[in-house]
Amino acid sequence: METLHFYILLLGLAWSIFNKYFVPKLRNLPPTPLSASAVILLRLFKQPLCRTLSQISNQHGPILLLRFGFRRVLLVSSSSAAEELFSTNDAVFANRPKLLPGKQFGCNYTTLAWAPHGHVWRHLRSVSCLEILPFHRVPNQQESFNEEIKVMLGRLLNTQEKTVELRLMFLDLVFHVMMRMFAGKRYCRNNMTAKGEVMESISLQEYVTRSFRMTTEETDVGYFMPILKLFGLKSLDQRCKKLQEIGDSLMDGLIEEIKRTAPDFSDISGDTQETVIEFLLDKQKTDPKNYSDQKIRGLVLGLMSAGTTTSSGIMEWAFSLLLSHPEVLKKAQDEIDNYIGNDRFIDQSDIDHLPYLRCIVKETMRMYPVAPLLVPHESSRECRVSGYNVPKGTMLMVNVWAIHNDPNVWTEPTKFSPERFEKTINERDGFKLMPFGYGRRSCPGKHMATRMIHLTLGSLIHCFDWERVSEKMVNGMTEKTGMALLKAQPLVARGRPRLKMEKLLSQI
Repeated sequence: METLHFYILLLGLAWSIFNKYFVPKLRNLPPTPLSASAVILLRLFKQPLCRTLSQISNQHGPILLLRFGFRRVLLVSSSSAAEELFSTNDAVFANRPKLLPGKQFGCNYTTLAWAPHGHVWRHLRSVSCLEILPFHRVPNQQESFNEEIKVMLGRLLNTQEKTVELRLMFLDLVFHVMMRMFAGKRYCRNNMTAKGEVMESISLQEYVTRSFRMTTEETDVGYFMPILKLFGLKSLDQRCKKLQEIGDSLMDGLIEEIKRTAPDFSDISGDTQETVIEFLLDKQKTDPKNYSDQKIRGLVLGLMSAGTTTSSGIMEWAFSLLLSHPEVLKKAQDEIDNYIGNDRFIDQSDIDHLPYLRCIVKETMRMYPVAPLLVPHESSRECRVSGYNVPKGTMLMVNVWAIHNDPNVWTEPTKFSPERFEKTINERDGFKLMPFGYGRRSCPGKHMATRMIHLTLGSLIHCFDWERVSEKMVNGMTEKTGMALLKAQPLVARGRPRLKMEKLLSQI
């Protein structure tokens, strides 16, 4: 009997070795360094995952098939591999993995980011790209932008100490712009009840930031190692579910309020301006299936959660870099002064005439892409990538951070140098610069986000003189751990109204 047990153990060991070392070669799978999986699990909760994966790619190659626990992950870390991937296999990798936060925040997959590739996703994408997010969608959107910028400048003007935490200021700005676009008002705070029980009372703005933080900063280990769920690993699941119930209650209240107060646009001239939610509710009358309250709720919550923290995060990184490089800040200020002067505020139409400001934004997104690994994709069938076979159901991670810091693509990639874009500012950067992703699942709000970022940074540079609060690098340039690349410490800076702008600022 002992001999039989020994042979069974030996056979199991032989099969394990054969499966790990020889099967990938027989199936022509991408390289699978076994040491990498252990390194990933050890570092998953320490430094940003994009840096760990970049180190692994530097050692083993730009296309790897890794194991995150029981899950198979294709890691792509070069611009050439990304170009082939999105050019040839974009449709194959258009699905999303069923990550826990994705399912919970998906409202039954009615958010654009996590909906599986299919009819529902195509409808949400079409509505978002063609009806909601184009800058010209809401006729008074430019006016709303300008008004919110002036509110921000007015608050800075009235700050006694002139020292401000810019992270909160940027979050407020972006949220209020989106609220005015979606609901026609600046702020929403509800006390909520659900199923007869009093729920946590938070504002919609707090929900938006919490949901983004939970989906990007907390790792669902149970998805990669399902066996752990047998030992009671349910805390993240429960917290996601509770937070989603709060978000649903908030949005349901907002939709019901708009239903009660919105006019009947079918009886009003085309000059009347309707908000995004009013527009979607108007569509609901003729197409209730595709514009149900549930889908409107999921679409709006998804767009607000995805857009608020990311846009404000890019602005925070940009200002951190500017304050650490005062010569760049001065050059941008001179450019704005020379074109605009001091008798009016910067306008959206001015951005095309401020190339150095656009270079600063591009360089910021190159160095600190907020989604350094993009939102994960998943293959819907077996395919070939760079000559390798990739099995169905493989999660895809494109390490955009590694591509943006590739010395074979960028000269001195760790150096903040907006000048690198001066000759190519009006050209497409292709697969070398992908802060918003690429292909059919790229960020639908990228144009709106970049407009908001340029206008905000330009206005702050134009109206105020800025300086560090100390001689050290501005509040540290370290990143939070997690899937999003955000500053670990909030940015605090000191701003003083410029003498030449005091007369104009006094009009706010």
